[in-house]
Amino acid sequence: MLTFIKYITKLILPKIFVYAGLLIFIVIFYKATMQRGLISGYTIVFIPFITIAMYLLLKNPLWGFIILFISNYFIMGVNRYISFPIPISVFMDSIISFIFLALILKTIHIKTEWKRVLNPLTLITLIWFIFCILELINPKITSFADWFTKVRSLAFYPIVMVILVSVILSKYKNVKLLLLVWSVLTLLAAFKGYWQKNHGFDSTELIWLYTGGGRTHLISTGIRYFSFFSDAGNYGSNMGFSLVVFSIAAFYIKNKWLKAYFLIVAISGGYGMAISGTRGALAVPFAGYAIFILLSKKWELALSSLFILISAICFLNFTTIGNNNQTIKRMRSGFDTNDASFNVRLENQKNLKQHLKNLPFGAGIGFGNTPDVNSPDYEFSGIPSDSWLVRVWIQTGVVGLSIYILLLFVGIISGGYIILFKIRDKELGGVLAALLAGVVGMTASAYGNEILGQYPTCYLYFICFAIVFMGKYYDKELEEHEQLT
Repeated sequence: MLTFIKYITKLILPKIFVYAGLLIFIVIFYKATMQRGLISGYTIVFIPFITIAMYLLLKNPLWGFIILFISNYFIMGVNRYISFPIPISVFMDSIISFIFLALILKTIHIKTEWKRVLNPLTLITLIWFIFCILELINPKITSFADWFTKVRSLAFYPIVMVILVSVILSKYKNVKLLLLVWSVLTLLAAFKGYWQKNHGFDSTELIWLYTGGGRTHLISTGIRYFSFFSDAGNYGSNMGFSLVVFSIAAFYIKNKWLKAYFLIVAISGGYGMAISGTRGALAVPFAGYAIFILLSKKWELALSSLFILISAICFLNFTTIGNNNQTIKRMRSGFDTNDASFNVRLENQKNLKQHLKNLPFGAGIGFGNTPDVNSPDYEFSGIPSDSWLVRVWIQTGVVGLSIYILLLFVGIISGGYIILFKIRDKELGGVLAALLAGVVGMTASAYGNEILGQYPTCYLYFICFAIVFMGKYYDKELEEHEQLT
């Protein structure tokens, strides 16, 4: 009798619960569909899967960070096709909040290395964040909502990304995982650009072009392709970022297959940068490879990089070879000081200088977000900045811009010091040099494009920056692993 009861308890009873649960689930789905429609029925179906996914994400914040990283890449492209019920920034902030919740829950049960947050880059981003908060007392700020909208990308995301990287990417293998995810996203972005160039735009993209986007993308020098990014400027700079990072990392990664793969990703990034028609994106490889030459401990590689860099500059600046190709011709115009577009930018900056000469702390963070036609600054707010650094200048004045540039330079110099004098592992040193070179390239490109305030660059820039400052922990980890093996 006891054996029979055990048999019922272990084998029959669980099956009864499973089948009863499935039956109840089917009945609920049927009633929800009949009474409230198919969407309600499918919502019921997905609730268990969403619950399981949230549990797994709360259990391991790394996967939440990866989802944030992927969402950051696709969010602007998806927004063309789907109208989000909430603002995009609120959606992304919700994911960030969820990750922090996961970190707090993890800290309760598992020891978490929060002390890693205490690094120079955290201090740099914190100083800038405090300055932006103090900007609230700027008398030119008329709306807290406008300030809050713009301060996210300007100061909030930088410090948040540094904290998340410092805690979540605690192992070198996590950095490699992030690079692999980034590489796949780069290939997808390059392929989408290739498809637009060779097969044309889809109906949604055409609507976007004919309702305003075409003004900057369908121009006399040719079509500027934008993939699934917000615009060609953002796309081109980001692809240049990938070109620099993966081309340099490929020379240091030990795995030969991964080395070859990273070179393919780098070439794809270069292709995407070229078809974007973004002249400001050229600053990314030129500045990035220039700083790599200074950081490189392989002098033969540094010399070959210097030769390629000088050759590229001479080709674009001192020759007319390939001018029949629209892509090469547009890239070459980036070196032309008589270019009409370049001169318009200089003229805009002269006008801005006149408006800002009596505003050392700028026109206020959020200025121009909701322009008032009755305001004396209405004409001023209509002058395009065409540059992230100019945008910082407008909103925080010459004082804010000086602090911002100084802090970035301190961060770059500190990161370079870590790579040159604190990292022993050659592969790690090369990967960190690649990331810092990409950061420097994007910093240079920020003069020509408003990229550091846009998805995905506003996250990616400081993620790469923060990884460099985690270098000493990765180096120690690799050294201990080497001693054990």
